[in-house]
Amino acid sequence: MEKKVIQAAKEAGLSDIRMTDIVERLRNSKHKVVDFSRAYDHEANWINNALLEHGTRPFKAIICDAGKAACTEGMELDACSDAHALLGAATSCNMTRTADQIADALHTITAVSKEVDIVDPYFDLRPTKGNYLPTLVALLAQDPGQQKAIRIHFRDHDTRPSAEVLARDGCAQVRGLLPPGYHIELYAWSEKQGGEDFHDRYVLTDLGGAMIGAGLSADGPGESAAFTLLNFEHAQGTRSIFAFGSRTYSRIGSAVRIGDDGRTELF
Repeated sequence: MEKKVIQAAKEAGLSDIRMTDIVERLRNSKHKVVDFSRAYDHEANWINNALLEHGTRPFKAIICDAGKAACTEGMELDACSDAHALLGAATSCNMTRTADQIADALHTITAVSKEVDIVDPYFDLRPTKGNYLPTLVALLAQDPGQQKAIRIHFRDHDTRPSAEVLARDGCAQVRGLLPPGYHIELYAWSEKQGGEDFHDRYVLTDLGGAMIGAGLSADGPGESAAFTLLNFEHAQGTRSIFAFGSRTYSRIGSAVRIGDDGRTELF
């Protein structure tokens, strides 16, 4: 992807100063250049492909030669700077608590990641314990279909089912929802005496993550949750709290792995 950007910039005849700036930005943005598997007709030129995709899945900006993009989101190469309105990106916002809205807000980081850690102390697949399953379904429905591990971390409680029961019931609840090559892992954690409170909610990936104030339960259009984007280092540091060998919280019992074929495993 980076090579294609550099090649396009060379073909556009940019000055050495601009080329140096582009290369430096790519070097500092290695976790931000991603492929969303958009359709591309190799018989058509680049700008026509971009405009066609824009009509289906809109871009925020289309960078092209002067007069090439017949849309308000088109911008010329010389206009590319952090000060341009089309290149600005909000790092926090409020999202309506419906499954589709939550999934849409998370799509940019989850769809292109190989690993997704969902951290929510109250996450529960049982419909009587919150409306979390629709959010998970919506996230899976938006994915391009690469192999992926989805790890769900929740807080242990005496009302939680055993790992054996969770494997049995969880398999039934997610049957038919996992794309080929996917699996879900379920982890129970408890707080340590005098240690960290297990309260904050996150969606964390190998490419970044977000903190979600009210969690992932799709509680309806009358409610909202604050989404705050984390920088790469912050997201990876938070992910490490829920990794094997972490001492921040205590892992309780066996974890449960559910595969796309319905097989379950305790580990």
